[in-house]
Amino acid sequence: MIKLKINKNLKKGFSIVEVVTVLFIVSLGLVGVLSLIVQNIQSQNVNKGALMAYQLAQEGIELVRHTRDSNWAAGQSWQANLSPNHYTIDYRDLAPRNISVTGQDRLKQDAAGFFYNQNSANDPNMDSGFSRVIDITANPNNSQSIIVRSTINWKDHSKNFNYFLETALYDWK
Repeated sequence: MIKLKINKNLKKGFSIVEVVTVLFIVSLGLVGVLSLIVQNIQSQNVNKGALMAYQLAQEGIELVRHTRDSNWAAGQSWQANLSPNHYTIDYRDLAPRNISVTGQDRLKQDAAGFFYNQNSANDPNMDSGFSRVIDITANPNNSQSIIVRSTINWKDHSKNFNYFLETALYDWK
């Protein structure tokens, strides 16, 4: 009969290979979780920009619609100040303004959070990163309507994005 002699002084523990293996597996898990967190933050930034772009595009169309309605209220032709061209407009304008200078379509944001077109090169408010162009074209299918397209451009982490809304405005009065 063979007897095994067991030394009770030996301490049981983990070998270096076991420790390295566990650390490797844990680090793989952490890398996966961290990459998901980074991707989630990037998606949130893109979604935030898209939501802002939608609201700014809708505002552009509503401001042109307001110009049409103001023309009616003033007894003018509904198409006054709305001839086919490229325009910029913000909440302070009574009518769209022709884009005559590069960068005039850039939107600034004031202290109250309102977006507007830059007035001068010395404008102290922060650039919002968004630009808005309103394109008005004649409707080829209906002489009593115009096509209004509001295009928003912005840049997020060196990627360019754009969003547009388009509608037809009619002389329904």
